[in-house]
Amino acid sequence: MKFIIALACLAQSAEALLQYQKLQLNYKYGASSQSSQSSSSSQSSSQSSSQSSSNSLQMRLNPTSFSGTDYTIIEFPRPALRRVPNAPIVLFDKAFETITQQMINIMYQGKGVGLAAPQIGINQSLFVYNPTADRSITNMQRIVCNPKITQYSDEIEVQQEGCLSMRSDDCAGQVARSLWIHVHYQNELGQKVTRRLKGFEARVFQHEYDHLNGILCYDRFPPEDRKTVHANIQKLLGLYTEDDALVDPDSIMMQSMQPRPLTAKRMPPLGLVSSELQENALTATDGADDKKAKQAPTNNKSGGFGGAGGFGGGGGGGKSGTKVGKKKDKKKKVKVRNGNFSSNPTFK
Repeated sequence: MKFIIALACLAQSAEALLQYQKLQLNYKYGASSQSSQSSSSSQSSSQSSSQSSSNSLQMRLNPTSFSGTDYTIIEFPRPALRRVPNAPIVLFDKAFETITQQMINIMYQGKGVGLAAPQIGINQSLFVYNPTADRSITNMQRIVCNPKITQYSDEIEVQQEGCLSMRSDDCAGQVARSLWIHVHYQNELGQKVTRRLKGFEARVFQHEYDHLNGILCYDRFPPEDRKTVHANIQKLLGLYTEDDALVDPDSIMMQSMQPRPLTAKRMPPLGLVSSELQENALTATDGADDKKAKQAPTNNKSGGFGGAGGFGGGGGGGKSGTKVGKKKDKKKKVKVRNGNFSSNPTFK
C-alpha cells in the first residue's frame, strides 16, 4: 500500500515538472514570434520577461482535469473565449442540468467565484457563480442563462481582477465596474428573473457577462497593468501552438463595453455624474484628484481582488475599492418637538 502511495506522489511530481518545462520551452522559443510591439514596448517587455523568467514557477497552472467531468478550463488565446455571439439556451432538460452541475463543480475545484460556458469550450449563453466561493452557501449560488444587463450605475468602483482562463495570479489588473446593475436572465428552470445587483455580486456578474461577449478582464486593464502582465500574456500565447488563436476581442463588443475600460492608473474625480465622461476623466485626472478618491488596499485579507486573488482566487470582495460617480447629498432631518409630551412650558 505504501509503495502505491509513493508511486502516486511521484506521478504528481512528474506531471508538475512536465507542465513547468512546457511553460519554459514554449515561452523561450514560441513567445517572441507572437509579439509585434513598438520599440519602447519591446524594451519594457524584455525587462518584464527577465524578471518573470526567474519567477516562472509561481505562474498559476489550472488543474489538467476535474473530478466528475471531462471538461477542463481553457485558456487564452483559445478561440472559444472570443467567439460571439454565443448560442442562447432553449432547452432546460437533463443534458442542460448535467452541464451546469459540472460547471459548478469546476468553479469550486478551481477556487473561482464564477465560470462561463465559453471557459470550458461551450459557446452558449450560460454562466454560473457564487460570490462567496463557498459550496456550502447554496443560497448565493446562481445559474444564469441568456442574461442581459439593462442598466449600469454611473458610479463605478475600481478593484483588481483576475481570470481562471488567464492564470489570475500573474495576469491580474485594475478593472472598473458599475457599483450596481439591473439584469434580466433565465434561471436553471427557464424562469425569467429580474434583479438589481450591487457590490461584489454585481462585479462577478459583470465579469462573467463579459465572457459571453468575448471580453476578458485583461481587455479592461489600464496601460500600466497591461505592460506589467505583458510577459505572462506572451507565455500563454507561446503555450498555444494551433493556428486559430484569437488574441483580440470583437471590435463591436469592445466599443460597446460598459463602463468604459480604464485608460490610466489614476482615478476620476468623485463628482463624475455621466458615464460618457468617464474615459476623458480617467486620462485627465492629476494628483489633486487623488485626494478625492480612495485607493483600494493591495492586500485584501477577506479575499476578493488581491495580487493573487480575483476570479481565480475566490472570496468576497467586500466594500474596498475606488468609488466614483454620483455623490448624493444627504438631507439633514430636522426634529420637531411635540409640546404635548413636555412638561416644560417653553415647548408648549
